[in-house]
Amino acid sequence: MRATFSFQLPEEQAVYDAARLGPAALTLLAQIDARLRSLVKYEGGSVGEVRLAEEIRQMIPPELLEGH
Repeated sequence: MRATFSFQLPEEQAVYDAARLGPAALTLLAQIDARLRSLVKYEGGSVGEVRLAEEIRQMIPPELLEGH
């Protein structure tokens, strides 16, 4: 599959940047989620750290992480 996107720069710079950087941001988000999961499941830590890690993980929509 091949797709071509056209942007009117500089007016659509923000949209262009989102399209260009989106995959890297999604990969980073998946790595952060995996680290938080590891902290909660295996490392423990203080009650406050675990609670914060769980709250942050709940903020990440699960459908974003499908396939990662």
